[in-house]
Formats: sequence, structure tokens, C-alpha cells
Amino acid sequence: MPDSHRDSGRINRRDLIIETATRLFSEQGYTATSVRQIAELVGCTEAALYYHFKDGKRALLQAVLECEMPKLTSIINGSENATSLQAAMKSIAMQMDVVGPERMAKMRWILGEFHRLSDEEKALFHESHLRMHHIIAQVLRPFVDSDEYASRLAWIFFAAGFGYGLLFWNLEMQDVANFSLHEFMETLIPLLVSRQPTP
Repeated sequence: MPDSHRDSGRINRRDLIIETATRLFSEQGYTATSVRQIAELVGCTEAALYYHFKDGKRALLQAVLECEMPKLTSIINGSENATSLQAAMKSIAMQMDVVGPERMAKMRWILGEFHRLSDEEKALFHESHLRMHHIIAQVLRPFVDSDEYASRLAWIFFAAGFGYGLLFWNLEMQDVANFSLHEFMETLIPLLVSRQPTP
């Protein structure tokens, strides 16, 4: 068999393993999912799975989080054209409304299991969110007077969006309360902008 076909098979199997792990983590939780279950659903041996993910389930958790990051980073799409802090935040908020519900649904399992994760596994989750925070801070930085304030503002904005998602998407408050993410951000953004320190 030509090398290109072998390489393609490896890439496809690796992707299938990640997709299967993502689905099982979401459906039954990370701690309840075994490497054996993932391998069986993929149709490969555990040895083949370990070929792609030498650290087993921890490496799979890292891969799942990394695969979700490109979707999450899409929240900054369009913000590069912003001409003010308010416009940058509104652009990010609009994209949060697009990708947020799916992202929160896919990662819901980790909220209930986070306390059971090892320190190494928690660190993977922290690193992915630190990267997301850094991306948001970079978008906001041209409109504020310091890196430190851009970082603080990014945390507030990120935490507010996450809190909205947890309450309205994960706990399904949108079914009983008429308060859209757009309305939430339309109220929050002017408050954040008005609190900006003057140089």
C-alpha cells in the first residue's frame, strides 16, 4: 500500500478516535468512559488507540479540548475590523451567540466531573481557556491603555459570557426567561466600556 494511503488511514483513524471520545465523554462522562469502550466503537484494538494517543485517556482529553478550540476561537471572527472597544466587544458577542450553545452543550460533561479530574487533566482545561482569554485580550488591547487592563477586561467579558451560557443554555433558562445573549451583552458592554480607566 502506498505511504499516502497509510498516512491517510492513520489521520482518519485518529480523527475517528477523537470524535468517538468526544461523543462518549458527552454522553456518559469522562470518568465513566474507558479506553476500551472508545477502541471498540472505533473498531480498533486498544494497542492501536495507544499508538495514536500514548498517554491514553488523558491524551484524548487534550485532543478533545484542542479540537474544540478552533470553534471557540471563531468568536473573534470579524473583530479585526472593529474601530472601537465597544465595536470589538459587540462583534465577539455576536459570534458567541452563534457558537456558544453548541460549545456549551458539547462541554457540559466537564462541569459535573471537573472535581474528579486529576491535576494534570484540570491543567489541560485551564490551558485551553487561558489561550481563549489571551485571544480576547489581544482583540481588546488596541482600545485600552495597558496589557493588564486588556487582560482584566477579557476575563470579565469571558466570564460573563460563560455565566450566561451556563445559566441560559445549559440550565435552559431561555425556556422560561426572555433574555437573549444579545440583550445581555447590549446591557453589559456599555458598562464595561464606561469603566475603562483614562490614560
